[in-house]
Amino acid sequence: MSRAPFLCVLAGLLGVSAPTAWALDIDFDGNVELEARHYPKVGPGADMEQDFTSISSEMELGLYSRSGRHAVILKPFGRYDQHDHERSHMDLREAKYRYVRGPIELTLGADKEFWGVTEFLHLVDIVNQTDNVESTDGEAKLGQPMVKLAYSTRFGTWTGYSLPFFRIRQYADPIKGRPNYGFVVDDNTTLFESGEGRRTEDYALRYKHSIGAFDIGLSGFKGTSRDPQLLATGEFSANNTLPKLQAYYAYQTQVGLDVQATLGSWLWKFEASQSQQNRFTGAIVTLASPIAEVDVTRATGGFEYTFYNLFNSGTDVGLVTEYMWDERESDAPHPFGNDIGIGLRWTANDTQSTAVLLGGFIDLDTKSSGLSLEAERRLGQSYKAILEARFQDKVGDNDALAQANADEDFIRLRLAYFF
Repeated sequence: MSRAPFLCVLAGLLGVSAPTAWALDIDFDGNVELEARHYPKVGPGADMEQDFTSISSEMELGLYSRSGRHAVILKPFGRYDQHDHERSHMDLREAKYRYVRGPIELTLGADKEFWGVTEFLHLVDIVNQTDNVESTDGEAKLGQPMVKLAYSTRFGTWTGYSLPFFRIRQYADPIKGRPNYGFVVDDNTTLFESGEGRRTEDYALRYKHSIGAFDIGLSGFKGTSRDPQLLATGEFSANNTLPKLQAYYAYQTQVGLDVQATLGSWLWKFEASQSQQNRFTGAIVTLASPIAEVDVTRATGGFEYTFYNLFNSGTDVGLVTEYMWDERESDAPHPFGNDIGIGLRWTANDTQSTAVLLGGFIDLDTKSSGLSLEAERRLGQSYKAILEARFQDKVGDNDALAQANADEDFIRLRLAYFF
């Protein structure tokens, strides 16, 4: 049976001629990466490793109509880790169809969305679940199934999201994996306040507009929180050494604001969020603990000032300073309740794209502090070397989060080949 009549009808519905609709440009690229991680300190468990090697690959296949209206993009990712079976995983970062016509853009499938402007902490970035086994800094994200519809005007862009499936957060292998915080999260006991499990009905709306030197974003979200609350169960792992915790995902509403102003060498950044959800309360939270409605206001902001062509060297140096605040301060379930972050970014502007970022933070309540280093350099046309290190410099009194992280300093070296 000939497919020509069907293709002509389909092309007519999409507003293009049949030859144009099926004329494609194909792009394919990717990378293979070798990674070595070293943890200088012995972990809390007797069987925990200090040295890890792994291999990962991310590829991207893009099919683009020459009319510019249609695109199909696939971006699979996978990693095999020598010791940590939880970190050996695969994910479709993107698997989407995109249709663009005039001011309208429609996306169907798995995709990654980033909202926000600040460096140290992303308060409004809520669409995708964190890929916690890839990186603990929150930058790596899992692909999120979605239907996305964007409409652009000269007064800004409105984007609506329907998010029909939920991705739970994964944790390192509790026996050998690192970082390890001395507990096991049992995926088989995961709880959802919505009662819908992973088949959630989450929605989001975002407005973005540029006015002169200002880039402004407003967002709203209603659905299952991407950050779980971990509940004590009173049970232990199979070897009876690590307590089992149960992940509870509350139903959450959140509104957010992000603003960035570019004023010469100054880059000013600000994010704020107001969220509401039901959480278990108490010093040690369990399923028997009382539940209370919690309203939380959070904010972060600061500046980046860049010294261009420093001392006529051709290099740039940027100073980054941001303040992070949560109204719960030291009672917040994360390490950024009342903190200052400072960073120094050096860019060589050479053909090897050499760059170094030094960073650090200090908790103004507990006086805990940490340091980080990120450096990268291209090696020839197809290779790149990336060095990363994170250290807990000081553990303050009564800082449970810093104490749990005290033995998880690490150095990571990656060598990537791009094709």
